[in-house]
Amino acid sequence: MTEYEAPIRAPRRRWRLRALVSLLLLIVLGALAGAGWYGWQQWRQRADVDEIIATQDSLLRRLSHQLADQQGELQQQRERIADLGESQHQLADGLAAEQSRSSDLDHALAQLGAAVQGGRNRAQAIAVEQLLLIANDRLQLEHDAQGAAAALQLAQDRLATLAEPKLFEVRKAIADEHTALLALPKVDRPALALALSSLIDSAASLPLRTRPPLPAAAASEGVAPVPGGAGFWARGWASLKQVLAALFVVRRTDQPVQPLLPEDQQALVVDLFDLKLESARLALLRDQTAVFRSAIASAQKLLDQDFRSEDAAVVAARAQLEAMKPLELEPPLPDITRSLGLLRAYLDAMPR
Repeated sequence: MTEYEAPIRAPRRRWRLRALVSLLLLIVLGALAGAGWYGWQQWRQRADVDEIIATQDSLLRRLSHQLADQQGELQQQRERIADLGESQHQLADGLAAEQSRSSDLDHALAQLGAAVQGGRNRAQAIAVEQLLLIANDRLQLEHDAQGAAAALQLAQDRLATLAEPKLFEVRKAIADEHTALLALPKVDRPALALALSSLIDSAASLPLRTRPPLPAAAASEGVAPVPGGAGFWARGWASLKQVLAALFVVRRTDQPVQPLLPEDQQALVVDLFDLKLESARLALLRDQTAVFRSAIASAQKLLDQDFRSEDAAVVAARAQLEAMKPLELEPPLPDITRSLGLLRAYLDAMPR
């Protein structure tokens, strides 16, 4: 080693020593910083744990108070349950006694209900009997088939509410009688009365016969047709004869000529026609078939004798009267007494 190398190596060693010391110092400082940070974290965790423990202790104290309160309430509930159990036993004893009384009462009510049901059925049957009597009265005295059918329908409806098997034959008899009444021929009396009233109102306007009717041969009489080859004068003379034949009719008859009606008798004919129609309307309202047909026939005879048969109004009036003549105002009425007899037999068999 020379004298120049020794001074150069000495600074290098000092620099390395300083670098090593600095590094050690940094390591120590880093360790201290890590230890401090770790200690701070541990302190922070302990502080959090203490806070949690304090919170839990407070919650535990609160829960212990609530538990004590719940235990007190539970004890009260147990006491109440014991009281309710005793009351329930007493109630069960009372209920058993009431059930015994109720069974006795049900038995008594059953007996009373049977008696009341029997009385109700009897009352309903008596009401049905009255309806059947009304139906027979309407049919036999008033000849009112519609009113009798309505009464039978009401009786049938009342019997349906009873649901009594013993009344089956009665209900069947009522149904048969009701069907027989509905099968009777129906006459529209209001329409017939209005038709007769219309004829009465129009009687004064019907044309009377003012001259004897011409025989049928007179209508066919005429001048012989002109031949096709006739001359002008021949055709003119034939036309003149046709005009004169239309104005003047000369006929021969072996029958006496029918005299014309005077003015005063014409009014009497119209009044007599009105009277026949009034008689027919009155017989219609009274259901008198024979009188009705006789009045209609008399009115038709007056139309044929004293009114113009070729007039359209007279023809229409006669057609109306002809349609009314065959009507049956008094059809044979059915017997509706069987249901009444069966119902009275049922009433006689019922215990009073």
